[in-house]
Amino acid sequence: MSKSEKMQAIQLNAPNELEFVSLDIPVPSDMEVVCRVESVAICGTDPHIINGDFPNFWPKSFPLIPGHEWAGVVETVGENAAALGWKKGDRVCGISHVGCGHCAMCMEGRYTLCDNYGHEEFGHRQYGHYSQGAYAEYMRTNVKAIARIPDEMNFNVASCMDPLSIALHMVLRARIEPGDDVLINGSGGQGLMAILCARALGAGKIMVSGSGFRLDVAREFGAIGINYREEDVPARVKELTNGKGAKRVIECAGTQVGIQQAIDSVSKGGVVSMVSLPGGDIPVPIRRIVLEEIELVGNRANPNTLEKAISLAAMFPNEMQRLITHEFPLKEYKKAFDIFNGRKDNSLKVIMKPQLS
Repeated sequence: MSKSEKMQAIQLNAPNELEFVSLDIPVPSDMEVVCRVESVAICGTDPHIINGDFPNFWPKSFPLIPGHEWAGVVETVGENAAALGWKKGDRVCGISHVGCGHCAMCMEGRYTLCDNYGHEEFGHRQYGHYSQGAYAEYMRTNVKAIARIPDEMNFNVASCMDPLSIALHMVLRARIEPGDDVLINGSGGQGLMAILCARALGAGKIMVSGSGFRLDVAREFGAIGINYREEDVPARVKELTNGKGAKRVIECAGTQVGIQQAIDSVSKGGVVSMVSLPGGDIPVPIRRIVLEEIELVGNRANPNTLEKAISLAAMFPNEMQRLITHEFPLKEYKKAFDIFNGRKDNSLKVIMKPQLS
């Protein structure tokens, strides 16, 4: 594959200015591979990046190819990547973060908190955020950001390993132990994946706050549904837990009311593990947090959980497939985004297929 060969891609030229373009196929450096992208899922962060909600951060500059939840096949391999065993034909999935590998955070294995975030000259990458991403027929990626997938895993499900590994990181940070009662606040993709993670860790009652079609799916996945539009969530949680509250709360709602309900639903000595990003800071009940030894835990992405998530997904093949509701060729990205952003047509994971004409 030479640099003169072309690929189709979705390019963000300015906030809300997406263009279907033809670009040179990238060439890998020593520790990189170039992959043929078979599936790329739309992430809830993507609309914010496209809308320009994080100016000069995501992205740092234009143009940008968005997209970071993806799976595909290795096509070309850098020299050192080949020496590590990567080869043409490997079926892989990817995540967005690559740490510099040298700073204190990376040395602790917490590369999603890399001290050199945003500095590609020092080796940091975040694909689809400020580094070129996966809404394209081909993607260049550092081998630190990929993992092999089993032959029986289809590419659509494999493209969901990035968010599943984030859900797993969040659930692990809640320190769920067998029998613990769990509230998952929010029934979107992250919330539904968190159900599977909590089940895999042996949780007791798994309660999910949500509404509509997504709450129905949560019930299909084995959770007790709580309709936040019709019920008082903390009161219902306490009713289901003999007045104690949930020992572990997984916060995926991202609204001020939702986060406050999550804290109000946790038991004494419990943990609220959060992945959502509200629009701004919100008040929290510090006195209760101190006096009842409640822990609030923040989570950024998925350090060292990708391969664990691939193994976990094999435990729930039907549920993982159930999350996939739509797929479109890359050229129909506007329709795909509209369905995803508007939560139309009972959509959950909306997949774009760059290899489809």
